[in-house]
Amino acid sequence: MNFQSTAWPTGHQKPWLDLPKPFIYYNLKPVKSQPQYDFTKRLALSGLTGLLLALSFPKFDLAPLALLAFLPLFFATHSLSAKKSALCGFVAGLVFYTIGLSWVVNTMVDYGNLPVAVSWAVLMLLVAFLSAYMGLFCFLAKFLVRGNHLLFFLIAPALWTSLEYFRSTFGVFAFSWLGLGYSQSSNLPLIQIAEFTGVYGVTALIMLVNGALFYFFHPDTNRQAGFSKWRWPVAVMTLTVFAGCWLYGTRAIDQLHTAEKSSSTENTITVALLQGNIAQQMKWDPAHKDEVLDRYFKLTQKAAQAEPDLIVWPEAATPFYFGADPRRTRLLQLQLEATGIPTVIGSPTMIQNENPATPDTRPTRSYFNSAFYFDGQGNVKGRYDKTHLVPFGEFVPFRKLLFFVEKMVVGIGDFGRGETFDVFEVKGKKFGVNICYEIIFPDLVRQPVKNGAQFLINITNDAWFGRSAASYQHIAIGTLRAVENRVPIVRSANTGITGVITADGAIHKATDLFKEAVVVSAIMPRTGDPTFYARMGDIFSWLCFGITVALGFLSRIKIKPE
Repeated sequence: MNFQSTAWPTGHQKPWLDLPKPFIYYNLKPVKSQPQYDFTKRLALSGLTGLLLALSFPKFDLAPLALLAFLPLFFATHSLSAKKSALCGFVAGLVFYTIGLSWVVNTMVDYGNLPVAVSWAVLMLLVAFLSAYMGLFCFLAKFLVRGNHLLFFLIAPALWTSLEYFRSTFGVFAFSWLGLGYSQSSNLPLIQIAEFTGVYGVTALIMLVNGALFYFFHPDTNRQAGFSKWRWPVAVMTLTVFAGCWLYGTRAIDQLHTAEKSSSTENTITVALLQGNIAQQMKWDPAHKDEVLDRYFKLTQKAAQAEPDLIVWPEAATPFYFGADPRRTRLLQLQLEATGIPTVIGSPTMIQNENPATPDTRPTRSYFNSAFYFDGQGNVKGRYDKTHLVPFGEFVPFRKLLFFVEKMVVGIGDFGRGETFDVFEVKGKKFGVNICYEIIFPDLVRQPVKNGAQFLINITNDAWFGRSAASYQHIAIGTLRAVENRVPIVRSANTGITGVITADGAIHKATDLFKEAVVVSAIMPRTGDPTFYARMGDIFSWLCFGITVALGFLSRIKIKPE
């Protein structure tokens, strides 16, 4: 993508970057550039970006690849039109999301009872939806920067972060899985900035590095004096920002470790996390209800031997609706009373609703995916109902239109949505609960922390994922939530991965998949004020959106030199 300035009137001809006005104001005219690639090779380069991105995420865990993964795509779109660039971006997304989300097919075949061909078709619809964002990024980048490589370096991080934020946040189909920042979940120093920016700050940093590398090695940068003189300043600025984030992260981790070592036992609590390893086919089979319950009773008794302050069961651990099955409800509460330890239990809830306006009509039922908090005497102290449900897993969107579609959670009607972010207390420490899929939404998870929670509990049932990369991707997302809010997160999963995530994002005592287990660990709840992110939310993401709009607007202004 080689560009030259427009021809100025006699006496005003000089390289555009040497002019006194801001560089973004000048209208650049694209000219033919070398080397030229045929379009097939460009699509292959785009696919390489998708592959590198997929390899940077769990289970491959080659996190450093994300810092250069976009280079093939950027070179592929070099000198292309906006429309063709969008196609290259879409191809990169197809490769990336098909590999990264391939576990969706396993879930739908094994647990949704869909044919393999239909499952792949559904996966490709999801992949196409996500890939459209990557195509849109390439289109807008071309449209807004108008061939200005320096402007591309500035706008790419803001533009990508804005699109990822909108994709991940709004509507029932919001989906932040495989967000770029999560690729660095194991790179602890680099993700510490999330306590200010959320995961989207890590996303922007990754794209900043990619953009700088592209600018530095771009053939036009070397050939044109105007671009060439910014080559090293761009490199130095990027290296400074990256090193600054790294050094801050290293210092933050050291401070957290020092605080943990100097903390007294009064500031810690001990949790016991149960992993029942209940096969998905057993959970709602009436023949196995008592067997499932008995397994959790035995695990609870085993956990109680360690005398923890709190025991946690996974999502939907009870094979019945709590309260709607009097015998098993009473049996559960007697077991917890005998244990004498406060316990959090995931259980579906069914509530009979009466319509006072029409008392003669039959009562309707509401269902919730809930977490119950019991005190040491087996009494219910509080309940949290899941607020963000899984489309087609826990409810069917547009049900009147999609009347022929059934949920993957069999035997239960569409779940209702909870409306509050409840905070509970154990041993003087406050905690909040999120259920399974909710952990992928930063703004949702920060709500109980903003309300005073000092640690978080994530209960989940990842049996749907089988032995795929999804369980590893899921817990990796939790590492960013811990850093964003500077709170430990304890995670109890039906089939794994169960474990503890400390406030620096490190994962401890992680279990294997499909193994019955009890994890006992001491954690240090947050003692200071909530983080900037927990209090203020996604200000950084909105700032990126503002930068994108401002730079895009200024780049469209044509100002003739004086």
